[in-house]
Amino acid sequence: MLCKLALRNVRRQVGNYLIYFMTVSFTVAMLFAVSNIIFSENLKRYTLMENDGKYALMGVVLLISFVVAFVLSYATSFLLKLRKREFGMYLTLGMTRKNILAVFLTENAILGILSLAAGLAVGLFFYQGLMALMMRLLEMQFALAPYTPGGVILTVVMVAGIFLLASVTSALYLKRARIYDLLHTAKHKRDVRHPLLWLLVTLACLAGIISGLWFIGAEAERNVLNGEPFDAVLNAVLVMGLLIILFHIGLARSLIYALLKRKRMCSRGANTFVLRSLSGALGSNSMMLGCLAFLLAFAVVLVNFSFWQKAGQEAELDRSYPYDIWYTGEAYFRTGIPASEAEEIIGAYGEIESRYTYRLYRPKEDVFRQKTRWSDYEGMADTYMKLSDFNRLIEPLGYEEVELMGEYLLVSNIPEAGTEDWAGITLHHRGKSYALKEVRTDYPVFTYQYFYVVAPDEVVEDLEEEMYYTVYSLKEGDLDAAALLEELSYPDPMGDGMVCDYKLREYGRQELHSVNAFLVIAALFAAAVFLFLAMAILALKTLVGLLEDRPGYEILFRLGMGERQQGRTLFRQTFGFFLLPFVMPLLLSIPSAWVILRIARASRMEGLVSRVPVMTGATALVVTLVYLLYYVAVYALAKRAVVCREGRK
Repeated sequence: MLCKLALRNVRRQVGNYLIYFMTVSFTVAMLFAVSNIIFSENLKRYTLMENDGKYALMGVVLLISFVVAFVLSYATSFLLKLRKREFGMYLTLGMTRKNILAVFLTENAILGILSLAAGLAVGLFFYQGLMALMMRLLEMQFALAPYTPGGVILTVVMVAGIFLLASVTSALYLKRARIYDLLHTAKHKRDVRHPLLWLLVTLACLAGIISGLWFIGAEAERNVLNGEPFDAVLNAVLVMGLLIILFHIGLARSLIYALLKRKRMCSRGANTFVLRSLSGALGSNSMMLGCLAFLLAFAVVLVNFSFWQKAGQEAELDRSYPYDIWYTGEAYFRTGIPASEAEEIIGAYGEIESRYTYRLYRPKEDVFRQKTRWSDYEGMADTYMKLSDFNRLIEPLGYEEVELMGEYLLVSNIPEAGTEDWAGITLHHRGKSYALKEVRTDYPVFTYQYFYVVAPDEVVEDLEEEMYYTVYSLKEGDLDAAALLEELSYPDPMGDGMVCDYKLREYGRQELHSVNAFLVIAALFAAAVFLFLAMAILALKTLVGLLEDRPGYEILFRLGMGERQQGRTLFRQTFGFFLLPFVMPLLLSIPSAWVILRIARASRMEGLVSRVPVMTGATALVVTLVYLLYYVAVYALAKRAVVCREGRK
């Protein structure tokens, strides 16, 4: 009997459960997709960080699952409020609380099974989509990825745990609720107290947010240029989160008050009804709206910075690995694999197209280091490179040949070295003086030194040789970088383990893409789940609040307001409530793009600059589409439940 009642209730409450079902299904689909990636054979086949990536994604899934469980428990409370009168009638008619709990838990179980089935079905496509993205990030050819039993089991366990927690929370509520509270659903909406004070708080928070964004951009740029940690930036981001929450609390409690003061606006149509309804709804839910705004802002910024991280590291790859293979060794302490033997090993993996050896030299006095912040570094010294060697390195890479007429060029490998004051340093050699031509920060890395001096050959010839390097260019073709690196490694003479004197561009690319792939997938997963949860809570809360406003729409109907006018009134009311926590997170795409641009320019990643607007614009578009999807569903359900028409009250 109770099972039949539960099934009937599920069919009858399809409209109320639609938002909840849609959110849970999307969440299950994302859990299924990421869980399959964790157990996918592609992690072993295509990435260089199989175990690290697997455990990192597993940690993200567990953390997000806990968040989902608590948020869905909160969302379930809204479903209970939509049916409070129904449960009160059950108690009045003689059903025990145990019976009601059994009915509700059975409904929850049915909904959970349906959501799991729908989520797994949608997850089949989400998984292939994420795998396609992952293969693209790894620069591998995509093929349909097989589904894994481990991914299915992990998804089922996570979903079961989420629904168990949500059911326990709901059961506790039903067990303690009084019949009077269940039957009397309408609550008196109190007017907001001290609206002018909240208006001042809103303006102060807005000023703080604008100042904070400017500080974050400037401080991040300064940290990059000076090589300093981002501690102040992280602290500022935390403060920004609190300001966003407080801003929305203040805005919810002061905006409608300011609009109600405009007599001309209030005198038009049902504006007074809409504003008073919004005033009560926004005031009583201001904390929730602030938290949702923070959640949405976190999702938007997280996606933007994950794609920036990927694009930025790709740009850095060309700087760190200008040639296919790079060998480095000390001039008078040569260990490891002999060059001839190493070239035979390399030739077995890929044909060597060209090679070039160059050297770095050390002067007797460290003129440049003494003028920098690194003057006390014992292991650091001035280094020089011949102009002829430098030109032979940069010309194949597409750079123009450097000419020095009684000058020297200073090349900075790190942003902070480029900010030092080098203009007053003059080189003297055999009666000639050489002034600084310019400081360049855009050349690829040819040495591990912070900076080095490119001088005419005659200046460098008399100096002591310190380091020598060899760069190799290979003909295009597939290269098993991991196997080649293993063959070029040898036991560390200074300790345990293996060392290698060769840097392989292909290995660095694979390693970099592996990290980027995991970061982007984890960020997209977290952002998508947070976005769906925030929209679900906002939608369910909107529906709960509108049920309390139904008597007002009945009055408007009796006063002669038709169905079309009621629909317009409902649109303004729901759109105003729905829009408040959405606008600022969406607008944060602009300053986040500005911050990324400043960091990119400071890091000499000019190739990233043109891609930032595309990345942030795509993120904003996706968030907007999800928002519109939920709003259309809410408006359709609310219109059916609230708007009065002829033949229906």
